[in-house]
Amino acid sequence: MIALDPRLGLFALLLAPSAAAILSLIPDARASQAVARAGALVAFAAAVALLVDGAAGRWGPYLGLDALSDVFLFMVTAIYATSIWYSRGYLQGLHRPFLTPQVYYALVSAFAFAMISVLVVTDLGLMWIGVEATTVASALLIVLERKPASVEAAWRYTLIASAGLTIALFALLLLYTATGTLDGYRLAANPPAATLPIEMAVALALVGYGTKVGLFPMHTWLPDAHSEAPSPVSAMFSGVLLPTALYAFLRVYQVLPEPTPAMIRDLLLAFGIGTALAAAFLLQRQRSFKRLFAYSSMEVMGLAVIGIALGGIALYGALVLIVAHAFAKSAAFYCSGTVLRATGTNRIDEVRDLQGSLPRTGGAWVVSGAAVTGAPPFGTFLGELLIVVGALEVGLVWVAGVVVVAILVAFLGVNSQIGRMVFGERLPGTRPSDRQLDAGWGYAYLNLAFALAIGIVALPYFSSGLRAAATLLGGTPP
Repeated sequence: MIALDPRLGLFALLLAPSAAAILSLIPDARASQAVARAGALVAFAAAVALLVDGAAGRWGPYLGLDALSDVFLFMVTAIYATSIWYSRGYLQGLHRPFLTPQVYYALVSAFAFAMISVLVVTDLGLMWIGVEATTVASALLIVLERKPASVEAAWRYTLIASAGLTIALFALLLLYTATGTLDGYRLAANPPAATLPIEMAVALALVGYGTKVGLFPMHTWLPDAHSEAPSPVSAMFSGVLLPTALYAFLRVYQVLPEPTPAMIRDLLLAFGIGTALAAAFLLQRQRSFKRLFAYSSMEVMGLAVIGIALGGIALYGALVLIVAHAFAKSAAFYCSGTVLRATGTNRIDEVRDLQGSLPRTGGAWVVSGAAVTGAPPFGTFLGELLIVVGALEVGLVWVAGVVVVAILVAFLGVNSQIGRMVFGERLPGTRPSDRQLDAGWGYAYLNLAFALAIGIVALPYFSSGLRAAATLLGGTPP
């Protein structure tokens, strides 16, 4: 066991990425990269230590940890670290980027700091500020490659996400008026009665934070931002930004007493089902492989919301799905970045024969496509299976059927396209891939290994932490 004073862990989690964000601005690009990598590793080490120790408690009026924050901190810092390390090769392939490497590393570290800050505070107002800060820190990263479509995507992301968070702010004001406090931990420990103002606050929080999660129909920023951002940043968007916004909603959701009011459960089911189905069918029509994965992320978030609505074992399945998806989807985006650099295009119909030109990346892409769409024995399969079982346990057979349909449609859509790009014969007139750029696949396989491990073994410390997090939210681990 790793013995670490939680206060020291909190200090490291907040100091490492914030210091990296500042120190990365030094003139030397290599030193900037080294600082960013060191900051990411320190933050990840602190998160692992806190997870192993099962850190829980409060330190001062605004800082605190519990099982849920421990699991999310592990996930966020892990993807932050692998994305930072993958970034070196990706940046080398860019021509006249909008940002210098120093500014890029500074913004990525600031982005990670904003997400971490959401996870270590107890005040719902400060969580809201942290979620808003993720928009500020990440918007400029979308325009890194200096394309008109990237600028448009950045503006759309900023405007729509900020509009949604304005609704979330109204939710918090209503909650404060009804309870006199925004202390999320205190409200969760002693939930107020489920009055109409409380239920309205939770419903508005779902719409507000759901905009940042990418729930349908507030999702319109997501495909553009995820597809136009540099691939390491897309990995952080899909892998951990969406779950961080969902975490902020969960802290508001904890205010409700058990059992969850029918109105809120039905609203969660409606948004979850609508999002999963819309994304599963929309991804069939995508011509860009990065947009394909963006819609896949949206589908997974819809399934997770369904699991949260159902509660019980389905809620545990939702947490398993969120974490396994973070590692699998980051791997998929790392492969996407390599393919984009090697082929010069992100159009699906212009990429073929990756098994011959980029064999290692192509192999990782096939595996990551299977992982993100819930193929056994990956953790995503386990999470989706538990959500279906949870729906059947509460007698909602039609919900289980809808979930299965969404999963199958998304599985076929994603993997058929990846199969064409990896195994299809190169078309005449298309640009051949640069085999010398078959690099960075190691980070993809590293994250895929964890997504696989979640599905087949009970990982020491992590599995117990995940069960504790589900229990904290009222779920029922198996």
